[in-house]
Amino acid sequence: MKSNISRRVRFQALFVLLLAGFQAACQVADAQRGFVSFQKTTLDTGMRGGYGVEIADIDGDGLLDILALATNPAQFVWYKNPDWQKFTISTLAAGNIDAAPKDIDGDGDMDVVLASDFSLGNSTEGGSIHWLENPGNPEANQEWVMHFIDAVPTTHRIKWADLTGDGKEELINVPIIGFGASAPDYAVNLPIKVYQIPPNLDARRWPSLVIDQSLQLAHGMQITDWDGDGRDDILTASFGGVHLFQLAKRSVPVSKRQLGAGKQGAARPQIGASEVDRGSFGALDDFIATIEPWHGNEVVVYTESDSALWSRSVINSNLANGHALLAADLNNDGVDEIVAGGRSEPYQLAIFRLNSSTGNWDRINLDDGNIALSGLAIDDLNNDGFLDIVGIGAGTQNVVYYENSGR
Repeated sequence: MKSNISRRVRFQALFVLLLAGFQAACQVADAQRGFVSFQKTTLDTGMRGGYGVEIADIDGDGLLDILALATNPAQFVWYKNPDWQKFTISTLAAGNIDAAPKDIDGDGDMDVVLASDFSLGNSTEGGSIHWLENPGNPEANQEWVMHFIDAVPTTHRIKWADLTGDGKEELINVPIIGFGASAPDYAVNLPIKVYQIPPNLDARRWPSLVIDQSLQLAHGMQITDWDGDGRDDILTASFGGVHLFQLAKRSVPVSKRQLGAGKQGAARPQIGASEVDRGSFGALDDFIATIEPWHGNEVVVYTESDSALWSRSVINSNLANGHALLAADLNNDGVDEIVAGGRSEPYQLAIFRLNSSTGNWDRINLDDGNIALSGLAIDDLNNDGFLDIVGIGAGTQNVVYYENSGR
């Protein structure tokens, strides 16, 4: 009798687990229903230590190509659209951590700034920044000439932005930690530096200005024209949460405004925000999306409120070592989705879509278990009017192209 009861209990428990799994699968299916699908193409399986991806037209043929970099062992390469043949940009740099494409010398082809010599464990050395000159024949010449810009220890995020609205972009550099900072507190303020392209590109070092030195451990940075005044602004994700930096605002040379506090209450370094991007609900309403805390498990959405800080809502708490996040309108309905993933097991890459009926964010699993996501880029790579996704995986050593079908 006891044996039959035991078997019945075990069967009931198994049935409950199977039912839960079935319900979860149905929820995913419901989220996907009516949404665009993606065709997955693996471009590379040898990108060990892969960290970042960017999108730009490298060979000037009118098609957007993919750049990818790995930290250790170092790689800096590009993949030619549409056959995705791999070409090297440089074998000389080591500890590669970020890249920012731009035609720097004005000759009509795409150059690129590279941040290298990165080590989180050494905050007093390294942090080299170079611009690499497109040779004009990047398929044949696979060792681009490197030109020195600066060296700031732990340089981690670099992006181009027109901060003054004069039509000329400046290079923004956000180191991850301050000079001399160390684990686990990293309690040293870091400099946010802005560089102008010098008239003489043979200059020994680009002219620069420190616009802020108040953040600690800033992992994420995005550029956006926050108020539509024609000048780019800077969003950061740090131990202090989400901040907006604007030049010549609020009667000060550099305005710093905290929009979100991030996740607080834990011991360092498990606080604050790690990745950040701005998204749109359509019309005039915006949101801010983050991963929290640093290298954290939560996908968070901030919406404007009557208080100084925006309202914080956790929409998912299942990431493992969350390391990349972007907001983009993937189905052209005027409302942005959130794309996010993590680089620790269980590996996952997901799309979070706002459900207008419930007000909740439904999760759509784009690629679970196959990419240890370290970096993301989103653009229309096949010129069909729909945004595609590119991801790079550190532990999985892969670069993957997710082509948006538009249906």
